[in-house]
Amino acid sequence: MKKLLIICIAVLTACTAFAQTGDSVKDLKQQKKVLMLNAKLKELQIDFEKEKAGYDELLKEAAEANATANSVTTDFSTSDASSTVKDAKATIKKLKEAKKVNKKLAKSQKKLKKLQKKIDKTQESINKLDLVVKIHEN
Repeated sequence: MKKLLIICIAVLTACTAFAQTGDSVKDLKQQKKVLMLNAKLKELQIDFEKEKAGYDELLKEAAEANATANSVTTDFSTSDASSTVKDAKATIKKLKEAKKVNKKLAKSQKKLKKLQKKIDKTQESINKLDLVVKIHEN
C-alpha cells in the first residue's frame, strides 16, 4: 500500500513537471517567433530607408526634369522651320526623359507604400505575440 502511494505521488509529480515544461516550451516558441519577427521588422525597416533615400534622389531628379521639360516646351518660333523641328525633337527628348523619371518615381513611391504596409503588419503581429507571451508569463 505504501509502495502504491509512493508510486502514485512520483507519477503525479512527474506529470506536473512535464506539464510545466510544456507551458515553458510553448512560451519559448512564442518568444522565438517574436524574435524572428523583430529581425524581419528590422530588415524591412532597413529596406524602407534604402528605398526612401533612392526616392528622395528621384524626387530631386524628377523636379529638375519636369522644370526643364516645362521651360523647353514654350520656346518654339515659327520664323525658321528647320530650327523649330530641331527644337521639337529636343523637346520630345526632354519630355521623354521627364516621363521616364516620373515613372521611376511613381514605382519607387509604390514600393515605399508596400514596404510600409509590410512593416505595419509585422509590427502588429509582434505586438499580438508579445502580448500573449506577457500574459503567459504572469
